[in-house]
Amino acid sequence: MQLSFALAALLPLVASAANIAVSVGKSGLTFDPTSVKAAEGDVVVFSFYPKNHTVTQSSFDKPCEALSDTADAEAVDSGFIAVESADTPTVWNWTVTSTDPAWFFCAQTAPANHCMGGMVFAVNPPADKTIAAFTDKAKGGSGTTTTTPAGSSTTSGTKTSTSTTPSGSSTAAAGNGASSLAGAAGAAILAVAGAVAGLAL
Repeated sequence: MQLSFALAALLPLVASAANIAVSVGKSGLTFDPTSVKAAEGDVVVFSFYPKNHTVTQSSFDKPCEALSDTADAEAVDSGFIAVESADTPTVWNWTVTSTDPAWFFCAQTAPANHCMGGMVFAVNPPADKTIAAFTDKAKGGSGTTTTTPAGSSTTSGTKTSTSTTPSGSSTAAAGNGASSLAGAAGAAILAVAGAVAGLAL
């Protein structure tokens, strides 16, 4: 009986994580939407469109300069993700680990500098540091653009190709997205349930 109450109490914690869809390069040199509000544990699902883009973490003050890893945190970087057809975008997932503001840009510089063209994105931007101000800084050339080699990634994410159905919905390849999240959540529930059951005995 105590075990069922413990499991019921854990379900809202696991079920509250949301998938947040963001298009990368679908309508030109843009992230769409340009900013999102996300809770810890939410998954930002980036759908990459032609031709070759990145999701690279930066700072508000230097929007076009990649953050470096620190002893406390690993900088987020999808690496370059080349996509040939808008009919088959590639999906890369990033799990939000903090409600602190996070700033991103596309590190592509050829044939044009995407960041300085305004291709930036933010998670949880505060009122005093808006996405509009971040975009203006990027367009002004604040900071220097740094890139990662094609195909490399400095942080893990889940990358798959998708195919778009005529209705516009997309389906992800097996082992990605909600099914992987649900599997991980189920494993976490079982692990906690086992610990709770051990304590109850």
